[in-house]
Amino acid sequence: MSKNTKLALGVVVVLGVCYVVGNIYASSKAKDAVDEMIADLPATTQVSYGDVSATIFGDVSIDDIRIGDDRQGHIVVKNIALSGFEKELEDSTEGEVHFSGVSFSEYKGHGVDDTPDDIQEILVHMLMKEGKTLDQRFAFEVNEDDNEYRIKELTFDVEDAGRISLSTDLFTKAPISAAPELMAQHLMAAIEIGEFTLSLEEDGLVDRMFATKATDEKDADDLRAEAIEELERALEKAEPPRKMLLEGMLALLEGDEVTLSRNSDEPFTVIPIMMMSDPNSAFDTFMQGGQFKISIH
Repeated sequence: MSKNTKLALGVVVVLGVCYVVGNIYASSKAKDAVDEMIADLPATTQVSYGDVSATIFGDVSIDDIRIGDDRQGHIVVKNIALSGFEKELEDSTEGEVHFSGVSFSEYKGHGVDDTPDDIQEILVHMLMKEGKTLDQRFAFEVNEDDNEYRIKELTFDVEDAGRISLSTDLFTKAPISAAPELMAQHLMAAIEIGEFTLSLEEDGLVDRMFATKATDEKDADDLRAEAIEELERALEKAEPPRKMLLEGMLALLEGDEVTLSRNSDEPFTVIPIMMMSDPNSAFDTFMQGGQFKISIH
């Protein structure tokens, strides 16, 4: 073995040892950070977890998390993977978080409809009564000096239902409250959205929707076929941009993936649109200026 080969091999071994030792140290620091975060939670909230591992590059993985209490039950998360957390878990300006295998089957939800007949009720029933799991991933960016909080990527994937993927520049300048019950209100109060791409991929949810309306005379397939025919008739009379929306709805019923994109980086505010009492006005405002396009895959 030549001197150069021995030197290269020695460097590789040293780097490997440093990497392993560094990861062990990073994992220990990550576990301490997790324990500190749990200690700051209300006393009634119970949190347990399995293994915590981390790398020197700021990646953290936490397995088998259980969150809840004896009264409400527990939410179980198979794994939480975090990246971009070079310092403390609660101190990152940019990063990604991935919740995988989120289960609500042990959570004692109230008001779950045992005969769900709309999308929201069906999803809640699937998660809380049928044991289906949810995966969620989001990428974020925080600028505390300007009080800006941005979401760059957001994906929800429900087992046997489908996937919603949002790639966007969604941000808010609302002050972030430490109180969990006020967090959503503060975030929603000043949300603005620039360019974005929203993809919908159906995987069984439409079948469930039609199954709730099925009768002895018409099964779910019959109802789906009728809905497709009705949309096709509406398409013949529709004008842009409403025609584009109907085409997207028709594609979802036929099992295609649909993507809504906005090609303008000039932000628009979400709340005024959501508060409009007339759905048609809200739709026209949302689609104004030809900034939106629906693509079918």
